[in-house]
Amino acid sequence: MNALPEWGDVLATALVGTQRRHLADGDGDPAEVLLDAAATLTMYRRAGVAPRVGVPVPAPAPDDSGITLVPWAASARAADLLAVDAAGYGSSNATPVRDADGRLELLAEWLGAVGARRVPGELLPALLEVGRRHRILRPLIAAVGGPRAEWLAAQRPDWGYLVTTTVDGPADDGSAWELGSIGRRVGFLTALRRRDPDAARELLRTAWPTETPDDRAALLGALATGLSNADEAILETALDDRRKEVRAAAVELLALLPDSAYARRMAERSTASVKVSGGRIMIVPPAACDKAMRRDGITPRPPVGVGERAWWLEELLTRTPLRVWGEPEEFLRLPVTDEWAAVLRRGLARAAAGQRDARWATALTGQLTEEVAAGGRPDDRLLLEALYDALPSDALSAIAVEVLRRGLAGAAAVGVEHVLELCPRPWPPALVEAVFAALDDLGGRRSAGWRLAGLCELAALRLPAEAADRAVKLAAGLASDDPMSSIVGRFADTLRFRQDMLEELA
Repeated sequence: MNALPEWGDVLATALVGTQRRHLADGDGDPAEVLLDAAATLTMYRRAGVAPRVGVPVPAPAPDDSGITLVPWAASARAADLLAVDAAGYGSSNATPVRDADGRLELLAEWLGAVGARRVPGELLPALLEVGRRHRILRPLIAAVGGPRAEWLAAQRPDWGYLVTTTVDGPADDGSAWELGSIGRRVGFLTALRRRDPDAARELLRTAWPTETPDDRAALLGALATGLSNADEAILETALDDRRKEVRAAAVELLALLPDSAYARRMAERSTASVKVSGGRIMIVPPAACDKAMRRDGITPRPPVGVGERAWWLEELLTRTPLRVWGEPEEFLRLPVTDEWAAVLRRGLARAAAGQRDARWATALTGQLTEEVAAGGRPDDRLLLEALYDALPSDALSAIAVEVLRRGLAGAAAVGVEHVLELCPRPWPPALVEAVFAALDDLGGRRSAGWRLAGLCELAALRLPAEAADRAVKLAAGLASDDPMSSIVGRFADTLRFRQDMLEELA
């Protein structure tokens, strides 16, 4: 239909019949033309606007006659998963997981299993809408949608991410830097750092004197992308900023430059306090926190319950390049006075987490795990979880197996949930066995209480789907009045759901 008829023409045609009167500009089946016109005019009337004419028609969508689509059953399951964000596409009750994050993880697994096939067109709007909200799904959506998804995305600006933007937004949109919000300006600067670190640094250096303190702190964080010794000068300048947040951002980045003057200053202070002599580690903490130390980010006032000198030593160690101490296994094997052993380990652990040093993180995790399990400082578990973030995947799986052998209560004490979150999926056989052993431990289930729910919900999404039969058998063996039966039952249902989902796509 090239132009909409008047409402009166539509009404008259409906009254006398399409065989006796055709709409003037109608093409094709008269009944279809009539119904299309009535539907379109109704939308205009309800919106309270006059029909528009002369609107350019987009180019036709790419031909999809040769595309292999996913099976109907698989599409129906995806429609249920898309109910996470898109009303009208199935029912969220069709999935056994309880929260939106779990359903999104199931959707990501479904998208990754589609392979070379494509999804039917009726699912594309909901997929594009989910991708607008959840950036991590966008590459998967682009792969399963193909050219048709790109065509559809081009029709709506808020779906344009699929074809016109990078992860950080349009890389060449200079107006984002000059006129955008601070979030857009940080995104622009980060994207420019990826392409041309020197140009981005010069842009920030030029704008630095006129930026507000809050914006300085945010923009400085963009230097983390492509960080190099060439950034040292502007970071040293930021150390003298009056705003604490700016100085903290500069310290965090300077600590990642092992060849910087900042690193050398920290190494000199640390090696003056920590010396290896006669096969032992001798420690003499700083006697004061002077002005130079404060400029370099050392916080003079310790947390409650921590001595000043112990805190200053820990802060120094945190910001010292770990290579100063040689090989981690050799250094940590040396005896140290009990009074300072825990302080030394905490400082080195914070350094390993901050510098993302996998060797030191691996060497320190075991010692810190024992301290946490024995009831160390309240924030030791947070430090342990920060160490986990620096570990390689094989080490994470080994740690998860080891801590699960403590039973659910002991594993929860040392943050096993965070380890399991980081373990790559699907979990390896040794970890599968450790999970089922922990779930088989009736006493452990009861003592862990609510921790069981977290383990089951995560394991249901990360275990290999073929573990479904084993999970169903485990759930069936629980008495109906067992308080854990509903949790384990949902665990089994989710694994079965995933198994059926992947078989539909096989």
